[in-house]
Amino acid sequence: MARTRHFYNHPTWVNNLKNLIIMKKTIILSLLAVVFSLAVSAQSIWTLSYEPATPIGDLQDFTGKTSLRGLSGSANWYIGKKITVGFTLQWTGFYEKVERGTWDFEGGAITATAWKEFYIFPLYVNAKYHFLEEGRVIPFAGLSVGTAYTEQSLQVGTYEYDEKSWKFSLAPEAGIRIPMGMEKQWGFNVMARYQMNFYDKNNINLLQYINYSVGVYWKLFPRGERY
Repeated sequence: MARTRHFYNHPTWVNNLKNLIIMKKTIILSLLAVVFSLAVSAQSIWTLSYEPATPIGDLQDFTGKTSLRGLSGSANWYIGKKITVGFTLQWTGFYEKVERGTWDFEGGAITATAWKEFYIFPLYVNAKYHFLEEGRVIPFAGLSVGTAYTEQSLQVGTYEYDEKSWKFSLAPEAGIRIPMGMEKQWGFNVMARYQMNFYDKNNINLLQYINYSVGVYWKLFPRGERY
């Protein structure tokens, strides 16, 4: 049986929220300057992670399946014993094939197999608070703010739609570090991150998804410094 997709209007609170959260270039540049100035003088943590993702909200209407396509890398520098600041590069890809769906467009409709893809490349600056200085498990929470490059594509029969844009994004996160090794210089990182991108394209006003992050981290020290 064919499935029908309908377009609808979104509530005004989304636009109000967008107006309240405005990212200025000077703020991002200032945060980046702080991060790079710390690179030569402070202890740092570098992380590589595998990050599946589950779409929610408007994105779930476009592609409803949890994606196994996701990677991230981050670098953070200590500005105290429990606080770090840094940056994150991340990639998430969603893909779904819909057999024999009916899609309503302005002026008509198409019934055919559909291929849907959504790729998101966030670039964030972030701050994290670690609740413990040391231990077998170190819980933390953080917030990332920045921009994301998005690519959305839809192919229904012979019809193709592509949208590419840069949009403001933010991402609160929470997780744990599990130190390993004799000097606790490396370990495992487990985290969940809620991604929110103010997309406002093709019936997606708020692009939302949740990343489940599993990775490894290692510490680097300034010359002559060790725990």
